[in-house]
Amino acid sequence: MRLFLALGILATSSTLRAQPAPSSNDGRYVPEVAREAAAEGNAAFARRDFERARRAYARVLDLAPDNLLGLINLGVVEYSLKKLEDAESLLRRAVQIKLDAAPAWLTLGIIYMDQNRLDEALAALAQAALYDPRNARGRNYLGVVIGRKGWIDGAQAELRKAVEIDPSYSDAHFNLAVFYLEGRPPSIELARRHYYRALELGAQPDPEIEKTLKTAPLTAPTAKPASQSE
Repeated sequence: MRLFLALGILATSSTLRAQPAPSSNDGRYVPEVAREAAAEGNAAFARRDFERARRAYARVLDLAPDNLLGLINLGVVEYSLKKLEDAESLLRRAVQIKLDAAPAWLTLGIIYMDQNRLDEALAALAQAALYDPRNARGRNYLGVVIGRKGWIDGAQAELRKAVEIDPSYSDAHFNLAVFYLEGRPPSIELARRHYYRALELGAQPDPEIEKTLKTAPLTAPTAKPASQSE
């Protein structure tokens, strides 16, 4: 059974905690021309024109080498272009500048997960959850990594948090269904509920899950819901 994963949005000023106002001599200072380049990068990323977004964010860093949003968003773009070493380097610079930069930790965790560096992924995603505990996307990825390490109950708990935070998050509903089916014993009715909710929210059907749910007997849930989101 596949897991449903998507990186999502860029970092914005609202996703980072307040930091001291930079001066014109500070590398975080963003002159107007760099702000224009950042806006161009955001628009290009939204169109999935990652090469143009890359050039725009690189201009931001040419003008403000330690600008946090520039580092994070260029890291996200490099990840999207499969330039994982460059992405990791940029994001590590970001967390050196600001330890609680949750979007940087989140993207680092995704990079490590993609490389099957699960211990590093778990550490990075735990940091993301620490600094931004109400981020449903972060909880989703943390749940997936925990599940890949074999702790199915822990994966279910994190994914339940994700759908509690954002009940319309189809990826998390889908992944929760997967891990309910991987439980011992599987929680068929809870899996059914979240799988079909994911489809209602736009997820694509999975033939293996469909077959499992079709052949499973109709029974009461085998796991007690942890929240009203169940």
